[in-house]
Amino acid sequence: MFKLDMFTLINTLIDRCLFTLMFIIGVQFPEFINQYIQRLSGHLEESKAQLLQFQSLADQYFEGNISLLVKQYKTNSDPIIIDSATVIEHLLQRTAYLENHLTLMNTPDYLNKVFYFLTNLDSQIFIKTTEFYTLAIPLSVSAVSTGFIIASLFVLSNFFCKSCYKRIFKNKKEQSY
Repeated sequence: MFKLDMFTLINTLIDRCLFTLMFIIGVQFPEFINQYIQRLSGHLEESKAQLLQFQSLADQYFEGNISLLVKQYKTNSDPIIIDSATVIEHLLQRTAYLENHLTLMNTPDYLNKVFYFLTNLDSQIFIKTTEFYTLAIPLSVSAVSTGFIIASLFVLSNFFCKSCYKRIFKNKKEQSY
């Protein structure tokens, strides 16, 4: 009897520890998204700063039309200048991509933000965010809710797995008699 009670106590303690761990991990998810957005914003600002240098040339010589600057670079006979046009085009595309990505990530609807993050994350920015991620415990409704949902789903799946295991073990035990 004592062994069974001790086993139940240890099992309950493990379940509670796992719930707490999953809750803490779940609370980190919104913070990770926030740090991802901050890194994304930094990439966008750097891209804009680089583009601003070419934009100033376009302002000076082509009435602000950067497409005309690119076209002028492409018609040049010097291969370095022609390649510079490609660099400018890539920079324009990158800036537009980062602006669009940041706009979609800054949606006030938390569920849409999570869905967009999971389905459209930029792998390079994600990896760098993971490298430099610092733990934090945000006390926001979205963080606590996410932590609770992830922990609850873990507990429910753990309970389901244990129930299935007990049922299978019980059936095998009955068949062996």
